Amino acid sequence: MTETVQPVTTETAPVTETPPATPSWFIDEGVPGVGARPPWLSDKFKTAADLAKSYTELEKKIGSAPDEYDFSKSKFIDPDYAPFDELKQLAKDKRVPQEVMDKMLQSFDKYMDEFAVDYTEETKALGENAKERLTVLDNWAKANLKKESYEALTSSLTTAAAIKALEELRGKMMTTTTIPNGNDGAADNIQTIESIRSELMNPENLKKYQEDPKYRADWQARLTIASKNSGFIDKMGG
Repeated sequence: MTETVQPVTTETAPVTETPPATPSWFIDEGVPGVGARPPWLSDKFKTAADLAKSYTELEKKIGSAPDEYDFSKSKFIDPDYAPFDELKQLAKDKRVPQEVMDKMLQSFDKYMDEFAVDYTEETKALGENAKERLTVLDNWAKANLKKESYEALTSSLTTAAAIKALEELRGKMMTTTTIPNGNDGAADNIQTIESIRSELMNPENLKKYQEDPKYRADWQARLTIASKNSGFIDKMGG
């Protein structure tokens, strides 16, 4: 008798695979981070690499402050001037780059240059006899002013216009001659023969002497008085 063997069927239970959890953050593209998203990684950044890149770009826009600012490119600014320490500290706090500081110094120097005096041009404006005119004024001022007054006056005479103004003032002072009368102040108005003669070194005065009888008579009268009196010093030489 033949025995029928029943086929053995094996029923395999379906296996359910659990999908991997989606990482909450990434170190770089395709490189997941471990654990919870760190607090320093804002939601607007997909990866930590994106955050680092954004800092690099931000630094390019903002710039970086040097350890010490260099003011040596300026012709006018003294880097050791104490108030500039506050400027340097503020610039460093605001991450101002040296490039911006250099531009500021350049602009400042350009502004100051606009007020600089070209002494060569100012001397030319006085004419060919500029040296003689300056010598007359310088010696007159030295002889008749205190040292402090002389220094204050000469330091402010930086233009041809200022020189001409002082020449006019000196001329007006010299046209009024006071004969000594015992008062100490009177001697300050007395002219010397030398000073009266040097007055004609000015081409304008010489021309006026030649063309204006009244000025000529006044000049001669002052010369006569100066020959009898002394006290007003107006040296021509050093």
